[in-house]
Amino acid sequence: MLNRPLPAPARDIAMLIARVILGVVLFAHGWQKLMINGIAGTYGQFEKLGIPLAIVSASFASFVEFVGGVLIVLGALTTTVVALDLVVMVGAAGFVHATHGIFAQNGGWELVGVIVAAELALAAFGPGRLSVDHLIARRHDRERADMERRKRIPVRRAAAVSETFTP
Repeated sequence: MLNRPLPAPARDIAMLIARVILGVVLFAHGWQKLMINGIAGTYGQFEKLGIPLAIVSASFASFVEFVGGVLIVLGALTTTVVALDLVVMVGAAGFVHATHGIFAQNGGWELVGVIVAAELALAAFGPGRLSVDHLIARRHDRERADMERRKRIPVRRAAAVSETFTP
């Protein structure tokens, strides 16, 4: 009894809170790369760390974190943002953090690991009902259902209606 998932309304609130926290963290890192360090500064840091194609990597990571953070908060394009940021996180872990142990204060991978875990959960369970993705999916489902209903109108009936309008 105690080891059950949250009921649907609480689950949606939990997913919203998780998305907002993850999105804010991503946005803050993107903001730091773009606005505080600038692309030139971020590129310089990436180059010193030996990250391949440093200017491309710095630009990609900055954009994905900055824009992706906002999209994650909104629950929009969630799967796409998660996929793109997983590329960033795997690169960060592989090129920078893995060799420094677990703790972030020592340059370790713990923050990257937590971000990856949160993103994998979002990919597996979706952004929740309190998201733009869910609203779009509901609208798409309604439109598809309306099209299916329209297909079921008998041809005779449609022909009979057109006969009433002949001149």
